[in-house]
Amino acid sequence: MFRLLALALRIRVTLAYCFLATAGAIALGQIGAHDRWHVLHAASTNLHNLTDGHLATLVTSVFLTEGRVNWLWLASVALLFAVAEWISGWRRFLLTFSAGHIGASALVAVGLFIGIHADWLADSLAMAVDVGVSYAAAAVAGSMIRYLSMPWRAGWAALWIGAVAFGAISDPSFTAVGHAIALSIGLGLGATYLRKDASPLSRKAIDATSTDSMQPSPELSTLV
Repeated sequence: MFRLLALALRIRVTLAYCFLATAGAIALGQIGAHDRWHVLHAASTNLHNLTDGHLATLVTSVFLTEGRVNWLWLASVALLFAVAEWISGWRRFLLTFSAGHIGASALVAVGLFIGIHADWLADSLAMAVDVGVSYAAAAVAGSMIRYLSMPWRAGWAALWIGAVAFGAISDPSFTAVGHAIALSIGLGLGATYLRKDASPLSRKAIDATSTDSMQPSPELSTLV
């Protein structure tokens, strides 16, 4: 019992997300297509909602899925999140999750705003439904380079960069840009975590070296 509780506490954010995402998917499945569209539109981080001040969509959108729910995809994301939170701790995991989702959503909205007002993009994109956890997942995946050693670190980064690039080529859209932004955020955070965690180790090594250099040698000790 205590082991299960300890396990649950280690992945508390992941479990909370899975519970809310599952509840959202089940609830959407119980309503009609017309009502479902209204719910998704109201929760979307599209340009229309954000410019109208509906900033709560930056939170609600991550728990919903457009269209038919892909439970295998959600299970894969849950596994990624659980591993990441277990290794990094809930605070760092939550920071990465939030930075990826909110940061990518906000930057995509800025890009759409510029593109629409410059007549580079269709006005209808301001009302597009944009929900899901893929931005957060891309950021979390990118941040995992902190917990891998070379050459696995480079291979992991190359794998996800290639996946995002393939997605952008096969289905060019603003969400593909969002995935690239989120992955960049995650890779940047992973590099930051790596430097931050290495600094105390470097200081300890320097302190140990300094202490050793100050210790009298056996030869000098015998002369005292």
